[in-house]
Amino acid sequence: MKQDDLLGTLIHDVAHLLRLDIDRRLVEHNLTRVKWLALGILQKRGALTQSELSERMELGAPSVGRLVDRLEERGFVMREQDPDDRRSYRLVLTDTAMALLKELEGTSTSLREDTLHSLNDTEVSSLNSGLLKLKKNLRSRVTVIIAVTSLTAFKTTNYSEAFSTMASAI
Repeated sequence: MKQDDLLGTLIHDVAHLLRLDIDRRLVEHNLTRVKWLALGILQKRGALTQSELSERMELGAPSVGRLVDRLEERGFVMREQDPDDRRSYRLVLTDTAMALLKELEGTSTSLREDTLHSLNDTEVSSLNSGLLKLKKNLRSRVTVIIAVTSLTAFKTTNYSEAFSTMASAI
């Protein structure tokens, strides 16, 4: 049991330190991790709808909506009419964003090298594999918890009971 607690603490600590390092590297570009992530996804995947970006970033639609507004204000993305759906827009990177991402390629490479320099290829592969398995396990648990608590909330007329059930499940 104590080893499980240590693992959770280590994952938290590593994630926290990594976020601090990324923030330090991005400060001169007046960029946040989330903006960099969004731009990177659009660079890799091409034009996406806001909901597709939301899904890829694993963030809620309102958060991504505000993020896209800020990216548009900075001149990093444009909303273009989706040729297949007149009600939808696709997010497209601008030349300004492409130039910034080109400039940040070195940042990404040095971050990876600085973070993983003490691990050999086998250790890096094992770490990636293990973390992906943990993410998959946790994602399926969270999905089940959300589904169960949603069903519980809808079957009851007592809202305080529904919220209490959701809180205890989470």
